[in-house]
Amino acid sequence: MAVVEFSIAPNATIEAYRGDVASLGMPVAEAIAEEIGDDDAFDAQAIVKTVPPEGDLIVRGEITHVYGGNLAVRMTVLVCWFCGWWTGDAVVGAQGEVVRRDGTVVGVFSEEKLGSAWGEASSVVVAAKAVGQEIGEMVKEGEYRGGHPGSDGYLPPVNKAAEPSAERPPAERLRALDSLRAQGLISDTEYAEKRKQILREF
Repeated sequence: MAVVEFSIAPNATIEAYRGDVASLGMPVAEAIAEEIGDDDAFDAQAIVKTVPPEGDLIVRGEITHVYGGNLAVRMTVLVCWFCGWWTGDAVVGAQGEVVRRDGTVVGVFSEEKLGSAWGEASSVVVAAKAVGQEIGEMVKEGEYRGGHPGSDGYLPPVNKAAEPSAERPPAERLRALDSLRAQGLISDTEYAEKRKQILREF
């Protein structure tokens, strides 16, 4: 079984997180592969998205939500454990599908999980791994959850015709452009040209 490094959804929600969102894709994939591999009946390997996946089953997905959490609230837990400690935790959401070698869809999933550690980046990584473990459990059991509107981690498909980029706020358009470049979907030249265009329209 191949678990492909997760990408970042084009319409992902990124909140209160200054880290490299693209770097979270491999921890999610590795956690899925590790959870699946805990069962001796399955052999799963996480692979980078630039490598063609090979396996009877292939797990693919994207990160849909990253919230860096609130350090002040996380630190409050040391003083006041009963004061709603979870509100300071980081959150990572993901969605995806499991397909057979021939492309037949076996299942779709979406999930969001909390994670907490001392720092923002480490809290987000903990949440990313928790999402991966939960998805790995779904794959292992063959019982998929989410994958539809209203489920944790689910994002509606990007409909560019219904939402012209010119009508979105410039800051949102610039973030989406940064995401495309981080994923290697556009060249540096294309990035620079589009960035100038967005700033001119501002």
